[in-house]
Amino acid sequence: MSDQTSELLTTGMHCRSCSMMVDMTVSEIDGVTAVQTDHATGKTIVSFNADIVDIPTIIEAIRGAGYDAEPVG
Repeated sequence: MSDQTSELLTTGMHCRSCSMMVDMTVSEIDGVTAVQTDHATGKTIVSFNADIVDIPTIIEAIRGAGYDAEPVG
């Protein structure tokens, strides 16, 4: 198993409900093991199995929920 943790800058969030929506969306993706989003900082920390899912797929899911995201660094 290839576990990784990445930080994303997630934009378009205005409140705690927005960050909860991002977390719910990302947590439903096969291979994601943990996710935590903070609307105040715009940071999403996601842990995932890289053998099952990749960052572009996670970003696409966030965009599908109505927000934007990009890798930090």
